[in-house]
Amino acid sequence: MLLACAALFCSAMVGQTIVKTEYPGDLANLRLQEISTVSKPKSATLAVVLSLILPGMGEWYAGNFDSGKYFLIADGSFWLTYGAFQLRGDWLREDARSFAATHAGAQFAGKDDQYAVNVGAYSNIDEYNQARLRERRFSLVYSSPDYDWRWDADANRLQFRETRVTSDQMYENAKFAIGALVVNRLISAFSAGRAAARSSAVYGGLGAWRMSAAVRGGLEDAHGIELRIAREF
Repeated sequence: MLLACAALFCSAMVGQTIVKTEYPGDLANLRLQEISTVSKPKSATLAVVLSLILPGMGEWYAGNFDSGKYFLIADGSFWLTYGAFQLRGDWLREDARSFAATHAGAQFAGKDDQYAVNVGAYSNIDEYNQARLRERRFSLVYSSPDYDWRWDADANRLQFRETRVTSDQMYENAKFAIGALVVNRLISAFSAGRAAARSSAVYGGLGAWRMSAAVRGGLEDAHGIELRIAREF
């Protein structure tokens, strides 16, 4: 009886010893896995390159997409704005030229933009040529019949000129959108580089950057792009 109790006690002690030796080892492995996952460094160079290609992707790579998503959204809005300005500029230019062909007989195929400016500035080709002759700028005189135009009413000439100027303004606004795309990439690249550096515990605690944009005046009365940059602390 005494031997049986001793055997049961020994087996229980053995069971407890096995549990104690296995559990700390498993816990240590789990802790090592957590440390390696959290502290895995990110390449600041790769983060910068990714954001230069597509804003927000560098932040996503660096684990900071909460900030990067704003750059990605801004990039999409800038592309849409650029496309809208270009499309509206094309529509207005074609409308203006069709109007001039109907009311002045002007033909724009194969001619530069300065020809369109001259058509809107002078009632007919003779008036334009006389002005160039008085200035002794003989190389600018139109001698080919293909350049002839004669407005049927001065009000129509002014309407053409106004539409043409508005078209040019749309193209200029499209250039602002391209500039905003470049600026958005640069700021996103800067933010992504800092986020990647934080992953290596080099710049811990630095705030994130956000960017938004708006078209001043809207498409009907656009006069530039407004950029808003904010930093989180």
